[in-house]
Amino acid sequence: MIRCVVFDFDGTLVMSNAIKRDGFFAVTATIPGGADAMAALLADPPGDRFAIFAAFSARFGQDAGEMAEAYGAWCEAAILAAPERPGATEALARLRRDGIKIWINSATPEAPLRAIVKRRYPAGSFDGILGGHARKVANLKAVMSAEGLAPDELLMVGDGIDDKQGAAGVGCRFVGLDQGTLGASPEPGPMIADLRELETLLSEVPA
Repeated sequence: MIRCVVFDFDGTLVMSNAIKRDGFFAVTATIPGGADAMAALLADPPGDRFAIFAAFSARFGQDAGEMAEAYGAWCEAAILAAPERPGATEALARLRRDGIKIWINSATPEAPLRAIVKRRYPAGSFDGILGGHARKVANLKAVMSAEGLAPDELLMVGDGIDDKQGAAGVGCRFVGLDQGTLGASPEPGPMIADLRELETLLSEVPA
């Protein structure tokens, strides 16, 4: 029986995957040659957003910290305005009514992730929020420890290859969503487009 459902955030609850990439170009748009340089960096990223802006700033003489801060602000505003994944509101409400624990497991740095979730969702919508710095597997293990779960009591829902790998890493169930890196992979497996389909899938899980 599933006692806890863990959601990725970008592309899973909110259709915001493109925002993270677009933000790099928005922040560098006024710098001559900035768009081409950023495109080259994103083709082979040196690390997280801070590493990317550090590499960019080393070439253009900008303040990497200020650019990262501007990037975070731009992305937060865009994500707050982004549409939700079809069926997200209904799925979250149904899980809460059924007494199933709900967590977020995202690659987004935890501090800005928590700020966005706090502004976008009512208090108490989630039982826990875990972000980047730790990998998806480590976060899922943390959820299992916090909630006292066995692997077969946990479900990971996400649109990314890392979401599927995270679920495999702890041996829990997984539901894939379209329009993310998972859908672009050679063997994505079964996927859904609307989170309302979770109700049917959960009803098929043996108790």
